[in-house]
Amino acid sequence: MHKREYDACFERMNHGHGFCKNKGVGFYYAPALANMPGIKHGFTARYGGVSAPPFDTLNLSFGRTEPKDDHKNVRRNFEIFCAAADLSYDSLCIINFEHGANVVVVTGEDCGRGFDRQALPGCDGLVTNDPRVTLISSHADCGAFFLYDPVKRAVGIAHAGWKGTLLRIGKNLVEAMQHEYGTDPKDIIASNGPVICMNCYEVDLELGQRFQQEFEHPCGVPGKIGKHQLDMETAAAIQLLEAGVLPEHITLMHECTYENPEKLFSHRRIRGKTGDMAGFIKLT
Repeated sequence: MHKREYDACFERMNHGHGFCKNKGVGFYYAPALANMPGIKHGFTARYGGVSAPPFDTLNLSFGRTEPKDDHKNVRRNFEIFCAAADLSYDSLCIINFEHGANVVVVTGEDCGRGFDRQALPGCDGLVTNDPRVTLISSHADCGAFFLYDPVKRAVGIAHAGWKGTLLRIGKNLVEAMQHEYGTDPKDIIASNGPVICMNCYEVDLELGQRFQQEFEHPCGVPGKIGKHQLDMETAAAIQLLEAGVLPEHITLMHECTYENPEKLFSHRRIRGKTGDMAGFIKLT
């Protein structure tokens, strides 16, 4: 696809997000998905929980490196989140992210994986057609994918750092739904989530050039000498288009994690000593 064709597709996409609060917890959502019957989805804000700084307050990560938040606090935060989103804690199943592009198929038999049961194998994406399970992903600058097929009644979610984005985790998510559930990509309603924006995401020039070569379209702009300002949303949109999702069925939220310290955690802003938000999607 040529740049002119991409630009025309970008103009047909939905842009922006919704935000609401319930029981002290904030949620971002894609209006196109929120208006669809049969699913719940969203992306949490950082307030409304019980964690102390630097994890204040709705930290939804049990952590892999030091310092870690207290496990009891994180468990309580998930319970608070579930109450606000009208979800069952026992229905949750969370990615076991490895900054890759592996997608795992889950069912109700996987409820609790990564919480009170053994974690899933390494994966950055989940798909299901089982309404018993709530798919959960973790974020604090990295992007998200939310996918819903209203025809075959299937959903998918993914965590997308620069590595997973470069490896096309979003496209893999679509292809997993095609393979497992017979999804037609043209039926998919898709959105990204809050993500560090191009103005705030400085990377080495070499990485910027890799994105340019991989997606054959500018994913950002030149930065300071030897640097590039990387545009994760453009790369996310391109791979959904490549997978056959219609541009008018794609929403780009345009909410920067780095620029919004009141509502959103950012590992880059706090240099890693911070909590995580959660993306979630569930068939109802």
